[in-house]
Amino acid sequence: MNKLNNLFHKKQNNILSIYYTAGYPNINDVGKIATQLQKSGVDMNEIGFPFSDPVADGPVIQKSSKQALDNGMNLHLLFEQLKKLPN
Repeated sequence: MNKLNNLFHKKQNNILSIYYTAGYPNINDVGKIATQLQKSGVDMNEIGFPFSDPVADGPVIQKSSKQALDNGMNLHLLFEQLKKLPN
């Protein structure tokens, strides 16, 4: 069984999942945020890749996406940061 299936089997209806935008508020915060969330007991992180037209996501995610792109976030950089995260 993979980690996600184990989580759903173990926790059933009480899973805490947090979304945040890669590259926001600062370009190198992906790992810092993921580590702090893990220490805080979050079950699952959803790291969103910023894009230029996130209209359906609402104003908060629109703003964070714009800032992340302005910071220089790109797919290559995100994957490099994700490689450094602990399993």
